Amino acid sequence: MSLAQKRNPAIESSIENLPNDVQLILPSICYIEALFAFQQDKKRRNIFNQSLIIEINEARRSNLNISQLLMNDLEQSQVNYDLLSRQLNDEFIEALRVLESRLTSIHPQPDTLRRTLVDPKLKKLTEKRDDFILRCILDHAQNYSEERKAFFSENTKQFGQQNLRDACREVGITYFGNIDNLQGWLQSF
Repeated sequence: MSLAQKRNPAIESSIENLPNDVQLILPSICYIEALFAFQQDKKRRNIFNQSLIIEINEARRSNLNISQLLMNDLEQSQVNYDLLSRQLNDEFIEALRVLESRLTSIHPQPDTLRRTLVDPKLKKLTEKRDDFILRCILDHAQNYSEERKAFFSENTKQFGQQNLRDACREVGITYFGNIDNLQGWLQSF
């Protein structure tokens, strides 16, 4: 979703301009995470749009002088918000296209899920999906011990925890929570 919302344009630029010898790996479960985030965002936008409709109707029924002005502003806001929603839908599809052209998917094994449930690295119940994603990455990295590896996530609340950074380091992964630091690392080789 952050690519679709263009929260950090440097990330999209980094993906599009990666050297050909750099391989991007993404656990396939992240596509489900992206779909879930997209659905949640769309649901939030629909709720907001419904609230706009209610307020437009309330302003329409009011005889106060300011109500007509407010109704016009709200109607224009609704038009713009609809444009924003359509643009976000288009940008989400485009972000998937960009990723599709650069990513290699890795697939979790049943054992990965079991270990996530039995011995999680992230202890909160709400962090199970992030723990599962991390374990997919760690498992994959163990199979490629000779290659230089980096893990980038702006989700520093979970993935920036010291025990997770240590787990990454144990399998030869350098963790980055900042795109500028990752770009510096990529330029170093």
